[in-house]
Amino acid sequence: MKDKIEFVLAQFNAVVGDLDGNTDRIIKIIEDNRSYGSHKIIVFPELALCGYMPEDLLFRKDFALEVKKSIDRIICHVGSDEYLIFGAPHYSENLLEIWNSAYLINNKNITAIYDKQMLPNYGVFDEKRYFSKGKENFFFNFHGNKICIMICEDLWNYSSISNKDLDDIDFLISINASPYENNKDLERINFFREIASVNKFNIIYLNTVGGQDEIVFDGSSFLIDREGNIKHKCNAFDELIYKFSVEDKNFSVNCEYTNDHKYNQYEYLYEALKIGTYDYIKKSNFDGVLLGLSGGIDSALTLTIASDIFNKENIEAVLLPSVFTSDLSIQLAKEQCEILGIKYSFISIEGINDAISESLKDRFNGLPNDITEENIQARSRGLILMSISNKTGKILLTTGNKSELAVGYSTLYGDMAGSFAPLKDIYKTDVYNLSRYRNSISSVIPEAVIDRMPTAELAQDQYDIDTLPQYDVLDNILKSFIEEKKSLEEICSMGHELNLVSNIINMVIKNEYKRRQYAPGVKVSSESFGRDRRFPIVSRFKY
Repeated sequence: MKDKIEFVLAQFNAVVGDLDGNTDRIIKIIEDNRSYGSHKIIVFPELALCGYMPEDLLFRKDFALEVKKSIDRIICHVGSDEYLIFGAPHYSENLLEIWNSAYLINNKNITAIYDKQMLPNYGVFDEKRYFSKGKENFFFNFHGNKICIMICEDLWNYSSISNKDLDDIDFLISINASPYENNKDLERINFFREIASVNKFNIIYLNTVGGQDEIVFDGSSFLIDREGNIKHKCNAFDELIYKFSVEDKNFSVNCEYTNDHKYNQYEYLYEALKIGTYDYIKKSNFDGVLLGLSGGIDSALTLTIASDIFNKENIEAVLLPSVFTSDLSIQLAKEQCEILGIKYSFISIEGINDAISESLKDRFNGLPNDITEENIQARSRGLILMSISNKTGKILLTTGNKSELAVGYSTLYGDMAGSFAPLKDIYKTDVYNLSRYRNSISSVIPEAVIDRMPTAELAQDQYDIDTLPQYDVLDNILKSFIEEKKSLEEICSMGHELNLVSNIINMVIKNEYKRRQYAPGVKVSSESFGRDRRFPIVSRFKY
């Protein structure tokens, strides 16, 4: 019979580089749980001390020294009747070698340091640039329980890690910084259920939560018993503390997750956009949010996301009409602001637009009007919005979506202006789906915004379908080419016309330069237009 032990899991939202702040919060959680249980293990996620991922900060001597000071501070708060497991960089004595590590602390001492063995180097991950590879497994005995510690990619590659000393494990604790992607939560759970049932050990999976630059960590920590049953699952996207006890190799908790759990894709997706946008803005210390509101679906959804995460008094919407702006657009934009209680203002772009056109009159003499005049309108709006952002300290959200960004249906230094793009990784069809999902909770986007034909309103009677195919067709081709990496021939075999597919692929290729200059935004797919997609700007490869 093994002793009863207690666990305290901290689904932790670290701020990258805020060593003092993260350390203070780690210590507070230790102290707040001082009286919980007589034999306890407190666990924090991967790189909880410094946040994931500090990138080239890791190479700085001053950063390394502060990491060591922070670890020393934490050690002093761990008593003799408890163990602490937390993720932090592990530096060699000369600071030239770094490991991604889990520290095991007891009785004000470092009992052991486990160095991560499997270093991911794909997608958003670049760990081989920074870390050395760990060389051996680690386990410890705690009141009759054999406990193994792994870090994220280690468990995903469990079959590739030497099983030396891993026989008869009672509990495998995995600390993680695993980013959110569409359907990733179910993929994780199903994968680890099989590992647990095949190897006959219990899994304690603790994940980071929160946004960092473009990445969102969803939390969604869980417990799986040795039969592959899910014994508990923590809320996604919430920073929280979860406590439970273990007795005689078993979780002493009731199952709170069943196989008929209804997974709502758009609920998770919307929550990811919220926390990704919120954390980017708050961790960057901006004073509020600003955006241009057009009466279209993209800006309507962006405003809704902002209103769901910030107080109304910290949000400002600006309507920027031109001679091509319809009365309906103005009416719908005003209606949404009134529904949400958001402050809005009107600033016509006609004065700036006319002044620019007058300045260019001699230079453009004899040249026909074309898309240049449309882009001047977009850039006039960008100038006004960025000026307000500068003056007020509010962050400007740009409202473009992945479909437009993929094919270059946007204006450089115009509607692309802004510091963060919540919808950067959201295809247009999902902009509609997310808007309908959010309206199913409460009607915050006028139905006419969802129902109307999309238009940039940069010319008379202009609609998106004048330039692009229907968005359901466009998005199907784009997903096939970008995420699924299908060839021209494979996409055509799905029933799409050759010239259409060829034109869209060419649009994607030639607009790489635009995407490189776009604002960061929330990553939710397997391949976003960010660090996980690295194509040359200049290339003559024929797809």
